[in-house]
Amino acid sequence: MEHIKGLTSDNGKRWWRKKKPAQIELSDAVKKEKYDIMAALSKALLVFMVSYGAVGGFLNAYGLEYNRVLCMAGVLGLALLLSFIYETEKKWFTNLCVIGVFIVYAYVALKQFMILNSGTYAIVNEVYEAAQAYLGITGGGLYNLQVEDSYLTITAIALFVGVVLVILMVIRLQYKVSLVRTILLTAPIYLIPIYFEKAPDAFHMFLLLSGYVTMGILQCAKVKKHVSAQIKQALPVGMALAAGVVLLFAILIPRIRYRAYVPKNPVKAATEESAVTYATYGLAALFMNGGAGGGVSEGQLSQNSMFMPDNETDLIVRFTPYSMNPTYLKAFTGLDYDGKQWTRATDYLGKGAGLLKWEADGRAQLFEQDDRVQSRGIMEVYSMDGRVNLQYRPYYSSPVDGSAIARENWPEGAISGNRYVYYPLVSGAAVPGREEEGISERYLTVPTICKKAVDAACKEAGLSGSPVEIAAQVARFFSEKYRYTLRPGYYFGGMDYISYFLSKNKKGYCSHFASAGTMMLRNMGIPARYVEGYVFTYTDVVTDGKILEDVPYEDYYEGYSPLGETALLELEIPDAQGHAWVEIYLEDQGWVVVEVTPAAIEEEEEETGGFWEAFLGAGNNQNAQDAQNQQQIAQNIENALAGSMGFLGIAAGIVVAIFLARRLLSWHRETLLPGRERVRLEYGRLTGFLKERDEDFAKLTTPKEELAWMQEHYGADISEALTQTLYRIFFAPEGPENYEELRSQLVALRKTIRRTKKH
Repeated sequence: MEHIKGLTSDNGKRWWRKKKPAQIELSDAVKKEKYDIMAALSKALLVFMVSYGAVGGFLNAYGLEYNRVLCMAGVLGLALLLSFIYETEKKWFTNLCVIGVFIVYAYVALKQFMILNSGTYAIVNEVYEAAQAYLGITGGGLYNLQVEDSYLTITAIALFVGVVLVILMVIRLQYKVSLVRTILLTAPIYLIPIYFEKAPDAFHMFLLLSGYVTMGILQCAKVKKHVSAQIKQALPVGMALAAGVVLLFAILIPRIRYRAYVPKNPVKAATEESAVTYATYGLAALFMNGGAGGGVSEGQLSQNSMFMPDNETDLIVRFTPYSMNPTYLKAFTGLDYDGKQWTRATDYLGKGAGLLKWEADGRAQLFEQDDRVQSRGIMEVYSMDGRVNLQYRPYYSSPVDGSAIARENWPEGAISGNRYVYYPLVSGAAVPGREEEGISERYLTVPTICKKAVDAACKEAGLSGSPVEIAAQVARFFSEKYRYTLRPGYYFGGMDYISYFLSKNKKGYCSHFASAGTMMLRNMGIPARYVEGYVFTYTDVVTDGKILEDVPYEDYYEGYSPLGETALLELEIPDAQGHAWVEIYLEDQGWVVVEVTPAAIEEEEEETGGFWEAFLGAGNNQNAQDAQNQQQIAQNIENALAGSMGFLGIAAGIVVAIFLARRLLSWHRETLLPGRERVRLEYGRLTGFLKERDEDFAKLTTPKEELAWMQEHYGADISEALTQTLYRIFFAPEGPENYEELRSQLVALRKTIRRTKKH
């Protein structure tokens, strides 16, 4: 019998199962009392720390406002309720209460669906905006909210998610502790703010970290019985250890030296391009089809669901910055609208249409008269990936005579290069001269296909006043009533492009706004036309521009400059900066740019200082702030918590990866074992499971006794033939048995016993 016992108990060791480590005991004296109030309270506190630490920390990282007191009270109250109910160990009562909680939960969720839905989208919008700010992109577009009160909706969704986490955590802690599963349940929502360098405050991170440490202690102690009683001892230790780790981290790595010690994660750097795509397009990024590319479309209005540039460089521009206003490079002038596209003005009005020749000549004359109100510059534009049949001109320009750019001076990869002399708009001075041929009536035409929608929009906007005032009113109307987005959805035809945008969809990108804006201005008797090209801002210049040394400023710019003397810069323009806008005709200025697209081109809202201060001083403010943070121990502690959570997340990822790899490797190795040995292994799993569950079973010594016990206490259907077959497999030579079928029977038996209550 001793021989048989050795075979059955050592089977797992011999055939693949690893020797169990010695079990850590929290306390030899810990025994389950009939009803332990302190144990239930400790369990509730642990559940609260993990659940609210995850939810509240995520919201705090993004600075979202919600009713913190209500959320904390709700999460803690439910944790207390369920923990005290579970502590009774009356399964019928516990199950009844949990079912009741789920019914109430589902009823409230369905009843308040609009509030919860709006809360979800309010949070998603905030995440998108933060991601776009971090990655330096604009125009991703936000979701509409059916309930505008974000304080209410975010509070509701925070409670909703907190309730889910509490229920799952209480159920999980009833019978088994798993740190990995707890991390997988709560940590993923922290990965998003951490990725974009947004750390929650110390309170929330301390709650979550303390919960993790306590879970780790319980798992290391191999706690399987009386979990709540063990939590009562482990929780204070976990909180103390978490505090010690945070303080140690804060002392060793203060914020000022954090970047030096913790370099940028290469995995994160490799994924930033995907992050840019996701932050721009949201979930639509998973289905990268049906998108219109960037750059210039030459008047073709896209029916695709989204605008999807490839962010490759289309142009390289060399010029001297002169203003904080955006700089426009014009490539296409639209004349007539047919419902799906704009026709090219030059095709019907001659080659000079759209070139702003008289405006450039008038400004040249103004410059000669007084260079204090007008300036002259030289701009070089090189095409890298743009349409080679187009010229990309700065406003009020003409090619430089006899000054072709030598090919050896082109940037690497350029396919063409043009040099222009231009007279930028730097003051409101009237321009001498007039266009001799006058303005074509076609710049005032509103086609009948969109007339009704345009009339309604003009009436709703309440347009009146001078051309400049009306243009400002159109821009304000779009900003207040319409939404800028790069994913407006498919346009299937039916209504024309402008009517669909103005009356139905009410969201879109620059082509939508510029097309509709052109028609609204024409409808008010103002000559207007649709224009496409590229635009770059002052921020682009000071952050991405590269100074070209040893080139005199005077060779590229003369006259008045709002920025003062700057320098010759080279700037790469990606296809994402392709843009559409409107031109209107003013008697004393000629054709001028009107920007009606909201949130596409933003002027500086804060005082940025002079060009050289902005260009050369990038990052100084952050360094100064870091130096100040070094003196603030509270900031160091929060940074330490953020670092700890980051490392903990990485460690958890590694643990999960190792766990999955070991499981896969174990499964693969098991498939290579002979059939007889796989049966022995499966029987070892069955008996091992029962030994952990029941102390009486562990006292049995032979397979016959074990199988009989399973029949008696679990009602298992075990035939005498199965018993004899198992004995032959353990003790007899190789026989004709169907090992795979026998192993399947043992697997089914183990599953049955897991689901069956002991008699």
